[in-house]
Amino acid sequence: MRLKTKINYENIIERLKEAGFKSFPVGGAVRDSLLSREVSDIDITTDARPEEIEEVFKDFKLIDIGKRFGTIKVIVEGDAFEITTFRKESAYRDGRHPTEVSFSDNLIDDLERRDFTINAMAFDHGEIIDPFGGRTDLSRKVIRAVGDPRERIDEDLLRSLRAVRFANRLGFTIEESLKEAIRENAGKINSISKERIASELSEILTSTTPSRGIRLMDEVGLLAEIFPEVKRTIGFDQHSTYHADDVYVHSLKVLDESPADLTVRFAALYHDVGKVDTFFLDERGEGRFFGHQNLSEEMLRKRLKELKFSNKFISDATSLVKRHMDCSNIYTKKSIRKLLRRLGEENLRRLFDLQMADILATKHPATSNIDLGEKLLAEVLADNIPKNRSDLAIDGNDLIRMGYPQGKIIGDLLRRIEEEILEENLENNKKAIEDFLTRMGKNLDSLTKK
Repeated sequence: MRLKTKINYENIIERLKEAGFKSFPVGGAVRDSLLSREVSDIDITTDARPEEIEEVFKDFKLIDIGKRFGTIKVIVEGDAFEITTFRKESAYRDGRHPTEVSFSDNLIDDLERRDFTINAMAFDHGEIIDPFGGRTDLSRKVIRAVGDPRERIDEDLLRSLRAVRFANRLGFTIEESLKEAIRENAGKINSISKERIASELSEILTSTTPSRGIRLMDEVGLLAEIFPEVKRTIGFDQHSTYHADDVYVHSLKVLDESPADLTVRFAALYHDVGKVDTFFLDERGEGRFFGHQNLSEEMLRKRLKELKFSNKFISDATSLVKRHMDCSNIYTKKSIRKLLRRLGEENLRRLFDLQMADILATKHPATSNIDLGEKLLAEVLADNIPKNRSDLAIDGNDLIRMGYPQGKIIGDLLRRIEEEILEENLENNKKAIEDFLTRMGKNLDSLTKK
C-alpha cells in the first residue's frame, strides 16, 4: 500500500532516518488513504525531540507552531509538514490543554493518546500500524474513541464536535459509549475556546450534508448548548399552507438546498428562528410571523458575536437573514439597484441563493421571481450604474473645484447624485452630473434634500 497523495513525504522520512530517528506518517493521511481519498497534507510523528527536528531540517524553512508540545512545521518545496515528537498521555486542564507534555520513544504511546481509532494509525513502508482497530472501524463506518471514551472527552471537550464532524463528513455513526460520553459533557462545551468551536462548526455547516451534522449535534446534546435558538424550533408547527414541515425541518432543508458557502449556510440555519417568538394565528387559522426576519437577524448576530466571527462575516450573514423575505415582492430593476448598492454584488448573489433554497423547501416552490432577480442583476451590472460611491463619475475633489465648500455638504451632495442616478433621473457621466448641479444652482438645501 502507498499513501494516496502527490505530496513527497518520503524525503522527510528518509532524512529523519539518516539522522538516526524513527518517523511515520500518522492520523488523517493514513485514514483518508484507506478510504481512497486524496491526501492534501501529511502529519509525521517521530522519536526526535523538537530541537533535534530543528537541527535535522535547519536548511529548510521552519515554523514553531507548538514547540513546547513537540510540533515543528517544516516547509519543503512548497509543501508543509507538521512533525511532532512521540508523546505520552498526561493530565489535562480546562477540558482542552494538557498540564504538561511528556515525550516518548514509543510510537504506541503516541497513538494511544489520540482521539478516535480511525485517527490512531501510522504508516510504515507500506504497512499499517493499527493497535486500536482503526481499520475495522473504518470498514464498520463507526467513530470510536481510543480507550475509555469518557476519559477522551473529559481530556479535550472539543473532541465532542470533532466526533460529529468526522461522522458527518464520512457518513459514519458515532459508537454508543462515545455518544453517551459526549452527552454527559455537552453542558461544558461552551467553556472552551469559541474560535475552536467556530472552526468545527464551519466544517460541519459547509459539508455536503450539513443537516445531518445538525441532527447529530442534537442527538448528542450539543445543539441546545451551541445553537439554542435552533433547538427551540424543533417541533414548532408553522400552521401554514406553504409549509409541510415544522420550522426546524424546514430550516434543515433550506440548509441542504443552499450552496456550501458558510455565510449562506449560517443564514439558512437561522433565517426562521424568530418565528417561534412572532407566531400568531390569523382569522383563517393561518400562521403569521410578522417581523420574524428582524428577530432572526438579531439572534444570529448575537450567536456569531459569541462565536468570535469577524464583524464583516456577521454583517454579511445577518444582512441575508434580514432581507430573505424581500422576494415576497416582485423584483424590479429599481429594487435590484438598491439591493446591489446596499449589499454589494457578492452578498446579493448570496441572497438569491438563500431565497431560492428557502422557496425550494416549501410545499409549492415557485422560483420565477428569483430567476427574474438574477436576470435583472445581469442587466444592471451591464449598465453604467454605480455599485458604490467610488463608481460615481465625479468625486469630492471635483465638487470642491466647482466651488462647493468642504465638509459634510460634499458627502450629502454625492449621496444625492448617487440617488438620482439609481432612480434613473441622471446618467453616470461627469458632464451630465455637472449639468444637473448647474440646473439646481447653488441652493444647497435643494441639492442635498429630496
